[in-house]
Amino acid sequence: MPQQLPYIPRSRRAFTLIEIIVILVIIGLMLLIVVPHYLIEFKAKKAARVKADLVALNAAIEQYALENGKVSGDPVDFDSLRKYLDQNSDAYRTGGKDAFGDTYGPFIVGSRPPVPSRTEDDLSSTVPPEFWSPFQ
Repeated sequence: MPQQLPYIPRSRRAFTLIEIIVILVIIGLMLLIVVPHYLIEFKAKKAARVKADLVALNAAIEQYALENGKVSGDPVDFDSLRKYLDQNSDAYRTGGKDAFGDTYGPFIVGSRPPVPSRTEDDLSSTVPPEFWSPFQ
């Protein structure tokens, strides 16, 4: 009679339910840490973009006023400012809209363009109030 080999169990081929739950909990905890930081950074970049647009628009208003003999208090429309903006700037490419789709303006010679109110409200938790100070 041939010799019988001892029983050897098959190797494990799958994860147990507990192992899967532990992995999901670890991934969830990592997301709880990473996502808020990502959202804050994303909003801070939007705020920087809006401020850069406002600086560019202010310079365009001043250049427009100089070249067209406009005086303080004269209104200016965005189409008149377009040729004074860099074509690669966000303000030019978006047609005078900010990161949230709100229109910049009104544009008045002698005053800085204001921050759109919704934009300021949405980004107030990310940047300090003095961040907007020249454009309020």
